[in-house]
Amino acid sequence: MTNIIKEMLRQTRRDKLLWLGAVYIVVMFATMFIDNGLTSDTGSGFFGFAMQSMSIMTPLILGTMAARICGADLRDKTANYELLFGKKRGEVYFGRFIAALIAGFAVMTVIFAVIIVLPTSLNGWGASLTARNAAAHLALVYPIIFRLVCFFTAFTFLCRNDIIAFVAAVVGTLMMFVFIFAMAQLADIELTWHLAVSDLMQLMDFSNTTQGFLDGRDITVFKAPIETAAAVRSLIASFGIGSFWLFGGYMLYRKRDIS
Repeated sequence: MTNIIKEMLRQTRRDKLLWLGAVYIVVMFATMFIDNGLTSDTGSGFFGFAMQSMSIMTPLILGTMAARICGADLRDKTANYELLFGKKRGEVYFGRFIAALIAGFAVMTVIFAVIIVLPTSLNGWGASLTARNAAAHLALVYPIIFRLVCFFTAFTFLCRNDIIAFVAAVVGTLMMFVFIFAMAQLADIELTWHLAVSDLMQLMDFSNTTQGFLDGRDITVFKAPIETAAAVRSLIASFGIGSFWLFGGYMLYRKRDIS
């Protein structure tokens, strides 16, 4: 399995489509940073603003990466050759999952680091949000990343194709956001831990703000406390439902014939 993980990570580093996506993300955040007049914003102020956008971008990024890492070799039958040359199905499946998880953690960590370091290096951290609160939000994001990668891995192996999985991940994620918004507006039903996307939206919701005054200037103060009960529910759902998708996908893959 170690060799499969290393090979998948090597291919990921050389994947031109993923690098193209990385360039798009950099340009998007740079444009957002400049066009919204945030070049003078503090690290805590930009963090609250940017993280709400990341509730949409995170599933799209992870879905794309999982589709490419887990599905590209299914489409060109490389995974089948691994089975024919003695690799076990568990190694093929979980090796790609671990590679997708490592890559997902690494990419999201870099993005979060840029969101924090860039404005902080220019204007300091500020007082829009405490560093402890920001760290708590980020810590709870990673279990949700695990849950998302589990789902997208299982879905990609079910599709046996990275292109189909990628399109479905993008369209499905956007439709899920529309569905959650419609449910909240029309049916007055709040989804939180039930779905990874809704859990992420709640965790990255910094819309509750108030105005403050510091060092002779007005600042936006984000009121985003993390309740213990909500954090526990999120953790249980992330690891529990994530594991369900992961092992459920493996059970289906293990029973399939090589094609």
